[in-house]
Amino acid sequence: MSATKNLSINDPEFLAAVKSAPHLADYVSMLTMRGYAVPTFVKKLEREHGALKEPNLIYPLSDTVFVHINSFGQLQDGYKEYVIVEPASPDRDLQNATDRLFATQAGTLEPPVELTERFNVMEQYLNNTIQISKKPIKYDSLKLESIKKIPVYEKDIAGLRYHFLRKRAGLDLLDPFLMDPHLEDVSIIGAGNMYVVHKVFGSLKSSIYLGTEEIDDLIIGMSEQFGKTISHAKPVVDAQLPEGSRINIVYGKDVSRRGTNATIRRFANVPLAITQIVQSRTMNSTEAAYLWMMLSEGMSMFINGETASGKTTTLMGITSFIPSNLKIITIEDTAEITLPHPNWISEVTRDAVNVNTSVTMFDLLKAALRQRPNYIMIGEIRGAEGNTAFQAMQTGHPVISTFHAGTMNSFLQRLTNPPIAVPKTHVDNLNIALFQAAVHGPDGKRMRRVLTINEILGYNGEENKVMFVPVFNWEPSTDTVRFRGRGSSALFQKILGLRGMSRKDEGLLYDELAFRAKIIEKMIEKKIFNFYDVFDSMVHCKEVGLEAFMKELEAL
Repeated sequence: MSATKNLSINDPEFLAAVKSAPHLADYVSMLTMRGYAVPTFVKKLEREHGALKEPNLIYPLSDTVFVHINSFGQLQDGYKEYVIVEPASPDRDLQNATDRLFATQAGTLEPPVELTERFNVMEQYLNNTIQISKKPIKYDSLKLESIKKIPVYEKDIAGLRYHFLRKRAGLDLLDPFLMDPHLEDVSIIGAGNMYVVHKVFGSLKSSIYLGTEEIDDLIIGMSEQFGKTISHAKPVVDAQLPEGSRINIVYGKDVSRRGTNATIRRFANVPLAITQIVQSRTMNSTEAAYLWMMLSEGMSMFINGETASGKTTTLMGITSFIPSNLKIITIEDTAEITLPHPNWISEVTRDAVNVNTSVTMFDLLKAALRQRPNYIMIGEIRGAEGNTAFQAMQTGHPVISTFHAGTMNSFLQRLTNPPIAVPKTHVDNLNIALFQAAVHGPDGKRMRRVLTINEILGYNGEENKVMFVPVFNWEPSTDTVRFRGRGSSALFQKILGLRGMSRKDEGLLYDELAFRAKIIEKMIEKKIFNFYDVFDSMVHCKEVGLEAFMKELEAL
């Protein structure tokens, strides 16, 4: 508590945090001794904090783990720093004693299946193994052969408990990174500092420094936990972590010059709602309203972009527009997609050493066609399954997928050439090609934007090319969206036919588009941002009609 007394902290929440977490008080005290200002304590991080040019703030991940974002070293390498503030590691002799006793008793423990169950089993074991002492203990003098419980000084309990459970029930030093909901990517690039991509502050350098052996030990231990074999014979592994994140590992210096590297891509437990996507200006309300109309009518679309452009986030966000009574099948290599629909089947490929026991995306897509889905969603099309997806569209099964391509030309080239090899004459089975990217604003801040939404018109045999028309374009100079589809949208013509309307009624569809955009804006105004709340709102809107739903929103 002495460190707390010496700190000049007026924020009652910050004061409560340092009192309950002595290691936080010690950390802040260390900062002030080095001449730095006391950080600002932020209970809930907001996107507005990203505008800070020289941030110096701390936010909590739990009662014991905190993150300090600062710009102290930015002049040296251009990176702001991401510092995890956690309980100090226990005395080495205490840690060794606990590990030795655990090794002798581990065989008697019932192996847990679920992650939460694993944590509870390990916590119970630790509670049964230690006893609290009011006096300091000389851990190097302990004789484990003659004691049933390890005496632990009360001030050492927090550090021992935290690090033991982190190692035995979690993913060791990666655990605090995986606790942070604001992280998109976590990178181990080889020996050196770890790096993260933060949703608010962009790319940051972590204070965690790892050596080659530390990385190898960490990766091998992790691979055993998620049931993947990694070795010099099989150095590249893709897997899913217990909490849902996706990890890619490249093992060993023979294939990675700086040594083993790994990248973890984080996914939110609850996906971003379309209202959040519009609020962040990834797309505008008219684009969202357009997709609402198209998905309500069973159109097929591909969401295109480069790595980390937000394709999967957009895909999940727009699923709220798909009618709730439809049967949807999702097919992925790694389970990332979450849908709110009750009639949803999630299928995942299986990699196996024996090719006869593996299950590919192509296999699952063929099986899905026999299950009478109303919509098929594919995590990412890369190979022969793409051709089958277009056959599915031909037979009346709408398909939504993500696809790696930055422009319409590169999209069509990849689509119509091996290994996907969709005939050009079949490309018009796809209705919409949306493109989005991670771009930088005038202030240099990273942001995601839908660049263009295109309607596929068909194949022109004379010119030997696929024809398309852009209905939305993003203007980078003004960060605004231009709607170019009024009077030229082929899909609006198609919707006229589906609804039994004539050409003279086309204006009504554009009026409806504008009204749906206003509904989305009103939902944002009323702060309807939860993924499942937005879905429920869409279900209710379909039941009562657009105008009645708008009146209900206005009355909120």
